Amino acid sequence: MDLIQVLAALATILAAGLGALTLIVREPKRFSFAEQLALSWLVGTGIVSLSIWLFGFVLRGPALFSSVAFICVALPLVAWKIKGAFRFQDLRQSNPIELALALTLAVEILAVGYLAFAYTLGWDGLLNWEIKARYAFANGGVLPAAYFQDAGRAFSHPEYPLAIPFTELWLYLWLGEASQYWAKIVFPIYYAAGAVLLVAISARLTGKIWVAFVAGIVLFFVPQITVEAGSAIVGYADFPLSVFYLAAIGYLLCANRSSDIDFFRIYAVCLAFLPWVKREGVILWLIAATCGAFIIWQRKLSPKYLWALLPGLSVAAAWRLYLGQVHAVSSSDFMAVNFTNLQANIHRLGPILSTFAAEFTDIRAWGLFWLVAGLAGVYFVRRYRDSRSVVLFVSLVAPLVTYASIYIFSDWPDYQRHVGLSLSRLLMHITPLACLTLPAALASLPSLRTVFGRAEVSSSVTVPTCEEEIHGRTPGIDFA
Repeated sequence: MDLIQVLAALATILAAGLGALTLIVREPKRFSFAEQLALSWLVGTGIVSLSIWLFGFVLRGPALFSSVAFICVALPLVAWKIKGAFRFQDLRQSNPIELALALTLAVEILAVGYLAFAYTLGWDGLLNWEIKARYAFANGGVLPAAYFQDAGRAFSHPEYPLAIPFTELWLYLWLGEASQYWAKIVFPIYYAAGAVLLVAISARLTGKIWVAFVAGIVLFFVPQITVEAGSAIVGYADFPLSVFYLAAIGYLLCANRSSDIDFFRIYAVCLAFLPWVKREGVILWLIAATCGAFIIWQRKLSPKYLWALLPGLSVAAAWRLYLGQVHAVSSSDFMAVNFTNLQANIHRLGPILSTFAAEFTDIRAWGLFWLVAGLAGVYFVRRYRDSRSVVLFVSLVAPLVTYASIYIFSDWPDYQRHVGLSLSRLLMHITPLACLTLPAALASLPSLRTVFGRAEVSSSVTVPTCEEEIHGRTPGIDFA
């Protein structure tokens, strides 16, 4: 019975996401079934968690559950009424190489699912995220104000946003009990969504299926992603945040060259949810929004397209306003950011950068990933000699610069320990995005084109790049 209820909860999340996605994009048929499912999970978790929070101001208990369930059911029905039957990209005949790579990726996703259920939730998974879901479930689906105001619970970061805990809460509401065991199912689904989107975005950028599959497959072999502390299997929010960031920047890269409305709309939606996943999401939102504004300026588009940045700003502002209204306590990890503290602690920057450098070369956690991604980045720049290279470079480097600067204001007596304990999880935010450099490198190697020439010819014909996708058209971006 528990499995049926969990599947029902997951189905409603996907239904909400698929309905919203169908309403958002103009031509859903251009997206494959797997790609639409992955995007539906991201959009659905955002819609469900935000709906629980917003409806929780006036409802609780069965009324809250029924209202959110109604939204989940209504969205696909409205989409069906407006757009007609749901449409997906036509299946095509695949060659043996592509089938083998697809099977490898599927096995990896299943392995991550197995590991997630074999291990317990980690420290942050329990005491930062699941604890919020549990408190809310015990209070009719609404986090009590006392939780935000209790200094004794400051260790659980009450100021953190609620996308992950309220997704877990949705499962609890369906189950009728708080179950840490079933809460773990959320995270391998995020991994599956991230791997699928890596393949989809890479295929659109290169036009070659087999190199796109490599990007999704490589992610599994980064220890920090799959087995280390804070990885995708232990209930932390860092990997889900990285998937939203990948989707936002990845579809912006696709929209950049082709000026495609559907890609830009997906970018805008994923951008909006970044501040709702984790506190660092505000930083990633600012960087991704800056990249979007740069593309709008670079392509001389109307300033009206900047409205796409408003939803994320509204989410971040609403959450900050809410925390102020409930007088939420905050952890004392950082001192005030001002010139006085900067002047007093600027000497920390050297050791902080040394810690960053040591993390990049930690083979136990990262293997050779960052070396390979760095070399592949050179091929990405050579292949895309336009603003796509600028956007990818900024979206990878700006978070690192920002995170390093923030630790100057660490309030820990041993600030280097503070950096060391959290840095590996911060680097996860950009890891899936860094995987986008790998297909560009593989597609640029003559030896691989010779070995897999037949697979590339088949893929390049059936998977158009962002420039070619719209049957030779290059329409302007238009939200109308």
